[in-house]
This record gives sequence, structure tokens and C-alpha cells, in this order.
Amino acid sequence: MISSQDLVCITGATGFVGSSTLLHLLRAGYRVRAAVRSEAKIESVLARPQIQALNPGSRLTFAIVPDITVPGAYDDAVEEATHVIHIASPLASGGNAVPLSEHERRFIYPAVRGTLNMLEAADRAGSVRRVVITSSFVALVPLEELEGTRIRDARYPVTANDRIPFSPGPYKSEFAAYAASKVAALQQTEDWLALQRPAFDVVHLHPGFVLGRNEMATTPAQAMQGTNSVVLALLLGGRFGPYAGATVHVEDVARAHVAALAPRVFGGESYILSAPARWDDAIGVAKRAFRDAFKKKILVNSGSVETTPLPMDTTITEMAFRFEFASYETQVESVVEQFLELRSRKKGSKPTADTAMKQEVNMNVRAIA
Repeated sequence: MISSQDLVCITGATGFVGSSTLLHLLRAGYRVRAAVRSEAKIESVLARPQIQALNPGSRLTFAIVPDITVPGAYDDAVEEATHVIHIASPLASGGNAVPLSEHERRFIYPAVRGTLNMLEAADRAGSVRRVVITSSFVALVPLEELEGTRIRDARYPVTANDRIPFSPGPYKSEFAAYAASKVAALQQTEDWLALQRPAFDVVHLHPGFVLGRNEMATTPAQAMQGTNSVVLALLLGGRFGPYAGATVHVEDVARAHVAALAPRVFGGESYILSAPARWDDAIGVAKRAFRDAFKKKILVNSGSVETTPLPMDTTITEMAFRFEFASYETQVESVVEQFLELRSRKKGSKPTADTAMKQEVNMNVRAIA
């Protein structure tokens, strides 16, 4: 039961996962304080048609945190909060734009320091009952298995209790540095909890490769950012890989973050948010759902992404969250639908709050069904 006193502080609300999580929080009836980096970020959130359609009013407030690594960075943001969802953390660009010499400063330090700052702020606030932290599958699985260069023995599936030892740099790629940052943040958090024994508990969520509609994207190029680029590049004729087959819909990740606030989800636990998938199955899914796009050669069936199997045990997740996760087919349809929408949208046209309101009604209908 959500109380009128419940206040959730969320970080990363302008990102892929965070933007969907913010919507789910507001739909669930929570009061929300979003910690963002600037006034411009506040404007970008309030300008979203989906936010306008929900008309949150005073239920949505903001705190500006320009630098998450500064001591006390989150103190004001967490004041009087009962719950925290900490999503903000550095992401890989998808290339290697960050020089190797900058990996520690750009990935490891902010991931660790930002998380510890949040934990310390929650401890000082005295009102926080639970902190939900967005970790990643990469904190549980060796990098070689995620990149598909080593196949995991099926007798030993990945579990939420697995841990990867932290390896200091230099790192071979941005993705390797990102993975190391998640390993380090998880390790440092667990060490801090064991030492400090705060009054609140912590839940770690570990999504696999996250796919789905990016609510912050307004152009096809933006829709292709992040893990969605794997599916879209495949459907545009790209041939690459291998990658482990472990995916999850962004809406399920968002739902899990909100569900994890409830006492029925045990604290002090890690939960895997992922299921096996075969990347190339996206071609068949897209051909069935978007036949015209293939006829017009917007999409092609000549691409391929090699998949390596990655066995996983999600029993704990299934027992805790009690909802059915979207299939890979649904994930792919969501990604491709948005890409085609943005591609066909007339120059200068934008989604409206009225359109978003209709989408909200549909969301509610699906949620009730």
C-alpha cells in the first residue's frame, strides 16, 4: 500500500531505464523527487508528452546534483525520502570515444563514488527504508561470456549470488571499463553495508541487455543508442558478434524497480532481470510485424548477430516479482516500431501530450488485462 508520506528519490531519470522507471513510479501513485544534473534536464523531463499526460503536479519535484562524486552530493535530494532508486551511472558510448587513460576517471570512480554518496546520504537522512540500485548482469558474469568469446558450462548457470572479482585497468574497451565499474560499485556497496549496517536495506537489480522503446529518443539515431543498436543494426544488414543471448524489456526493468520498493520483495538480495534469447530471431519477428518495411527495403534480412548461450537461474526473481516478463519477440517489436515511427515522422513534428494520453490509456488497459 502506497502512503501519502512515501517519497521516492530517483537518479538517472533522463536516461533509457530511468525515464521509463519515472513513468512507472508516477503511474503507481508515488511522490517522486528526481535528482538531475541541471535545469536543462528538468526542462527535458517536464517537456516529455508522457509526463504531461500524467499531469503529476506537485507529485514530481526535482533536486539539482551537478556532480554525483562530490561529498554530500545527494543530501538535499534524499531529505525526507522514504525510498531511493539509484540508476545514475556512467554508460559506454557504444564505441571507444573515451581514451584508455580516462577509463578510471570516467567510469570506475563516478560509478563507485556516486553510489557510496547515495548510500551515505540515505543513512544521514534517517527516513529511508529501502534503496534500490541498478547494477547489471555484467557484475555477475565474466566479460568473456557476455562478449561471447567463452561459452559458459550449462551445468553452472548464472545466479544472483555470483560475483566477479574487480580487475583494475587499463581496459581494452569502454564496455570492459563499464563492466568493471559495475563490479566495483557492487563490491563497494556490499562492503559498505557490512561495515555500516544502516537502518535501510538494499536491493540490487541486474538487467541483461535492455531492449525496448526509448522514451527520451526523438530521432532514429537516438533510438539506435544503447543495446537497441544491436537489434536495429542487425535489421539494417549488420553482421557482427558474438554476444551472449540475455535480454530484457526496458518496461520490465522499470516495473521491477518500482516493485522492488515493496516489502514483499526481500531486501538484501540481488535479482537477475533477463532471459535467454537468440539475436537473429529478430529478423523473423520483424518480418512478421513490419512486412512493409522489408518490402520498401528499410529493413533487410541479410544481417546476423551470432549468439552464444548463457544459462541463468532466475528462480529468485520469479518468486519475488510475480509477473511475466516480456518475450524477446515483444522486445524486438517495441524497438523496431519506435525506430520506424521516428524515421517516418515528418520533419519538425513532435509527439503531443494528447497522443501520449491515449498511449497512457492503452498502457492502463494492458496493465489491467
